[in-house]
Amino acid sequence: MSKNVALLGFYVGARYFERYSKNDPFPQVAAFKLEGRFREALKVGGASVESVASLAISTYPRNKKLYFPGSSFIDDIGRGVVIPLLNLPILKLLFRFLGAFFSLDRFRRKGLDAVCVYAAHTPNLLAAYLLNKFFKVPFFVYVPDLPSYMDMGMKRSALLKFLKRVDAGIIDRLMGGASGFFVISKYMVEDHASWYKKPYFVLEGIAGRAPIDSELKQVSASVVAAKKIIFYGGGLNRAYGIAELVHGFIESNLDYELWLCGRGDLEEFLVATSKQYPAVKYLGNITPDEVAAIQSRSALLVLTRDPQEAYTRYSFPSKLLEYIVSGVPVLTTRLGGIPDEYFDFFNVIEDFSISGISAALKAIDAADQQLLLQKAACGKIWALENKSSTAVGRKIVGFMEKFS
Repeated sequence: MSKNVALLGFYVGARYFERYSKNDPFPQVAAFKLEGRFREALKVGGASVESVASLAISTYPRNKKLYFPGSSFIDDIGRGVVIPLLNLPILKLLFRFLGAFFSLDRFRRKGLDAVCVYAAHTPNLLAAYLLNKFFKVPFFVYVPDLPSYMDMGMKRSALLKFLKRVDAGIIDRLMGGASGFFVISKYMVEDHASWYKKPYFVLEGIAGRAPIDSELKQVSASVVAAKKIIFYGGGLNRAYGIAELVHGFIESNLDYELWLCGRGDLEEFLVATSKQYPAVKYLGNITPDEVAAIQSRSALLVLTRDPQEAYTRYSFPSKLLEYIVSGVPVLTTRLGGIPDEYFDFFNVIEDFSISGISAALKAIDAADQQLLLQKAACGKIWALENKSSTAVGRKIVGFMEKFS
């Protein structure tokens, strides 16, 4: 595809993201990584990619910074424009919409063949929708999360919940103008009557490259553990089964340490628990390089979301692809949004409960460790061959060519 594609979303470049996200209560690290890999896949698939982005940041007063400046960046993938943002309710959305629309229009005047919107976010969708209506530029949408199930760790007032429902209706209307969708789970479309007639491509995630030894050695020297490590890195929200994981680990009484990092509504719980149980260690919000180093030194990587939660049918935790390319054994619950092919390489918690997690951890400890490592090694090879930017890039671009 020799066409020019604008990726409209939240990929603001690594330096800008690190500078302005580090103090946010809910830094969108996983989403930033996934959009970056999607951007890479577009280029690998043959597209010329330019990014239009604003920072995904908590609105004031959750984040105390009121203004985020505009910027630009250039890297191996292409160029990017960062929209300035006034971080106040309503005005933040207006800044996003205006910045997105006028940036896209500048690209259009230079030659723009398609827009790909990352995430179903109303201001960005509206900008792409209007560009399509006025100038016939087709747009596609990558939906990594259904808007109705986003912000799982945040408490909202009745008014905000009502506005969220109104927003969902607006999003449905705007999505109707898209030429096609990329979705994390097929159920996003199959269970959504207003989307069902649109072309769609299931893209549950994109695997990043495995860190090389020289990169890990720079950080891993600081990873010192008295015992084998069970590790979880990501959102620390009650809705993600973190409390059950901690209590299940304590109940198992295994000779391991449980390390957790990230941000969320259970931070205080983890600080208190780690004081009472020294084998539970809360590391705070650490850098991606530190996360990769700890993953590489761990005995087991875990994810314990409750399969009965409605959102899991429409979710594929991008953390699982990070886990699988590490080559370390993975233990997870069986979520509806995870395709069956992945379970050839995962170890499964069949009963989501404190006792069920405890039993699964004990079973891992009692299993043949060489077989666990062999399964993990096969998973790493499979993911890099089938789920990397290189593997899916041509398919993504081919889908856009077909339905533009």
